[in-house]
Amino acid sequence: MKKIPKFKSEKEEADFWATHDSTDYLSETKEIKVRFSRPSKKLVSLRLDEKTIKRLKKIANSKGIGYLELVRMWVLENLKKTKAA
Repeated sequence: MKKIPKFKSEKEEADFWATHDSTDYLSETKEIKVRFSRPSKKLVSLRLDEKTIKRLKKIANSKGIGYLELVRMWVLENLKKTKAA
């Protein structure tokens, strides 16, 4: 098996891997465990009338998402737009 060279920059490394097959360098690699975590979230209860929920579901359905995800997206979008102290 071949040895992975030392790189002077990320660009040099990217250029190298764009033209080389990583399977030629398996003896130079080792298995690692990767753990992905999401920021913790809190449950929020929101009371809405049935007419509003039906409208939300219709809009969400047209976008191919659930209505709760739509509400969450709208809240986050509007928080970004609002300059709050």
